Amino acid sequence: MGLIIVMIRHGQSVSNVNRILSHDLNVYPLTDEGREQAKRAGREVARLSPKKIFTSPILRAYQTATIVGEVTGLIPIVDDRLKERYLGELNNKQFEPSEHWKLKLIRKEIEIKGIENWDLLRKRMMEFVSDLRKTEEGVIIAVSHSDPIRAVISDLLDMDDVSAWGIKIPNASLTTISCEDECKILTIGTPFLTQQALDKLKDKVQIAQ
Repeated sequence: MGLIIVMIRHGQSVSNVNRILSHDLNVYPLTDEGREQAKRAGREVARLSPKKIFTSPILRAYQTATIVGEVTGLIPIVDDRLKERYLGELNNKQFEPSEHWKLKLIRKEIEIKGIENWDLLRKRMMEFVSDLRKTEEGVIIAVSHSDPIRAVISDLLDMDDVSAWGIKIPNASLTTISCEDECKILTIGTPFLTQQALDKLKDKVQIAQ
């Protein structure tokens, strides 16, 4: 059957609305919109009859996984490797989208102490993927955060952090990866499974209409 990994970014959270960066465990829950987004994501992945759901332990992701789990009939399994990028001294700081901290960091305009190195982030996320390939088959859901999901994509496409700058992972979006001899990306940050994506999956999984 092979392995299909559906990576879901958490739904909209209080930190998103207030433009706050945070890797803290038990703060910034989902908003009402975020809960609705999680329900919609759950209905989409339910069509693929997933077998397990793994999640970051951070509240906004765990709440998302719980809602998706209610729709799919699965109990979330916490895996620390799916947690948010460790932000060091940026933690719980506000940011302005027009002057993104990552651009400042790349341009060496600022120095951020304690932030998780991009290559280390890629390593922990790909260890998670590698372990799934060894132990699972069928459709597996993984609820995580923007940078960790982008790290997986950049690794599979052999791109560094700057080269992968334009990869956007919206709240509650679906990034789908098919792993057989190698892993191939089927969707990136999509709000729902298109007919094209379903056509690519139909030979690998039983799709509910």
